[in-house]
Amino acid sequence: MQLEHHVNPRELGPQPVGAPAFFRMADVIRITALSRATVYRRIAEGKFPPPVHLGVRACRWPRAALQQWIEDPERYSNPPESPMA
Repeated sequence: MQLEHHVNPRELGPQPVGAPAFFRMADVIRITALSRATVYRRIAEGKFPPPVHLGVRACRWPRAALQQWIEDPERYSNPPESPMA
């Protein structure tokens, strides 16, 4: 995915036709300016959205979750996980 020069890479905005609904790690790093290690550390701390697992080896970040973090990264917190039964 390539953003135009005049587009703020930290602002995802409305989803244009053909834009991805999910983002790969490389996209997350580019959009957020965080390192891979920082992304996973913040996920563990509950301060960054966790990825959605789409398969055995595939995980992606939903557009809406990233946008929520971008809007207020300092106050973002992951919703509590429901206990497994």
